[in-house]
Amino acid sequence: MSSELQRTILLIDDEPLIRRSIAVYLEDNGYLVNQTDNGWKGIELFEQHTPDLVLTDLMMPGMDGIAVLKAIKERNNEVPVLVVSGNGSINYAIEAMRQGAWDYITKPIHDLGQLDTMIEQSLNRAKEMKEDKNRQFEMALHSVELAEQLYRLKQHDPLTGLPQRQQLQNFFYQTVTKTDFSGVIRLLLLDLDNLKLVNKSLGLEYGDMLLKDISGRFKAIMNENLMASRIGGDQFVFLSTSDTDVYTLIKTLQAILEVPVELLGDRFLLTAGMGVADYPQDGESVERLLQNANIALGKAKKMGKNRYCLYQSELGSQANQRLLLEAQLQHAMQREEFHLHYQAKVDALSRDISGMEVLLRWTRKNQITAVGPDMFVPVLEETGLIIDVGSWVLSTACRQYCRWRERGMAPVMLSVNLSAVQFQAGNLPKTVAGILADTGMEPSCLCLELTESMFLQEIEQVDEILMQLAEQGIRLSIDDFGTGYSSLSYLLKMPIHELKIDRSFIRHLPADRHSAAITDSVLTLAQSMGIGVVAEGVEVEEQAAYLTSRGCQELQGFMFSRPVSADEFEAKFLR
Repeated sequence: MSSELQRTILLIDDEPLIRRSIAVYLEDNGYLVNQTDNGWKGIELFEQHTPDLVLTDLMMPGMDGIAVLKAIKERNNEVPVLVVSGNGSINYAIEAMRQGAWDYITKPIHDLGQLDTMIEQSLNRAKEMKEDKNRQFEMALHSVELAEQLYRLKQHDPLTGLPQRQQLQNFFYQTVTKTDFSGVIRLLLLDLDNLKLVNKSLGLEYGDMLLKDISGRFKAIMNENLMASRIGGDQFVFLSTSDTDVYTLIKTLQAILEVPVELLGDRFLLTAGMGVADYPQDGESVERLLQNANIALGKAKKMGKNRYCLYQSELGSQANQRLLLEAQLQHAMQREEFHLHYQAKVDALSRDISGMEVLLRWTRKNQITAVGPDMFVPVLEETGLIIDVGSWVLSTACRQYCRWRERGMAPVMLSVNLSAVQFQAGNLPKTVAGILADTGMEPSCLCLELTESMFLQEIEQVDEILMQLAEQGIRLSIDDFGTGYSSLSYLLKMPIHELKIDRSFIRHLPADRHSAAITDSVLTLAQSMGIGVVAEGVEVEEQAAYLTSRGCQELQGFMFSRPVSADEFEAKFLR
């Protein structure tokens, strides 16, 4: 976006991490952003700069979003104002739109692209409305009418008959405004663990019947102190105003799900993850409670099925940090912030270099310290960014390898880690073939390292993809072997060329007899099947000697080299 066309946005939000993540995203998309944490300063900045658009939070201490909106409209009625807030009340949103807001989006903003689209649409509308001011009133009125229609339609879920979010809002506000309000409100967000599996294996019709059955059970426990609501998909919200122990509610819901659902002669046993947030310490509105309960639910889901978690403020801070990290990763590759390190593998007998593993590193712009892979790689995988980043890693590593080969390096093995997300994308063999052709990389010198979790997918699909890769002449390795999938049947069915013994088994060699027994078993298994073995995490000579004596072919670890840059690797091993 050229400077003469650059649009200015005023951002007002009292939550610094969220404000910063939105500002970073908008600036990366070419906008000039002025930001502040309170309404009074926002009005002052508005008068100084007259921005093209205003983004303001509704719920702020001091001057709230409605007051900011009114003040801006008094000064310039043509500047679009968008409401960004955790308060999702339809009535409150309608009031904001009656006061002149153009649109609204609720926190947490999971898709910042949606915000970018909303801004672009609003700016285009503003340009059109300068040519026809009467159109502004018509469109605002239309927006109000749509919101009011939405309010009327969203009273009950059409599938289950349970109340929907608006009635949950009403129940909340009726409770907190009672003269005898006890001060206790608890929101529990429940997410069924295995409904998606039912839908996938038996069809959506079965899934709908199951939801109706479960919803009927939830209706049966509703009373004046407990409302149940379905908010979409396989998620339900329970709003309790009783002062009974939270674990009583959790156990009641778990007991309901323990009774199998019987449909057309089949029996289904369901479990659910649950996240809990309490008023007012975890939020003073339904949307904020729901947001924090969802954060707690996310932690419960990570612990496994049929788990629950109570919200703690530390979880919210982690979620905000995650949002900021995701916003920064969106543009990390364009800014050339990613770089590669290489860790040598050596022949166990000769100790000569036999290959190298490529490792992704990320250093944010204008910072010296790199971000740990355990922090950013899971975010790349969960957002799908790993597909493009993974292709860049493979392409960059292959080009570097070919340059080394031109300078006389022996044809050692280049190992590149492969994410399960790349594996699931469906076009992996074609992508790899294209990179090999573009870079001139020798397929026989490339090894793709897989995780055992990939074999939990549909076995026919996995086998087909691996066969296509092997047919290109590429070697396939199982990384961190022994820490994941327990079945070894895939070793018989699939073209696996190498196993990497996880460092957790190497760490205590040779003294620990359990580690030694597992290591010996892997080596014996691999030798009987003609599969190569690499030991990771070798740090001392005693470990290296033990592994060599047991027939391990290759060693990798700090004893030989830490992961280093391409220049350092070349200086240490190739000159």
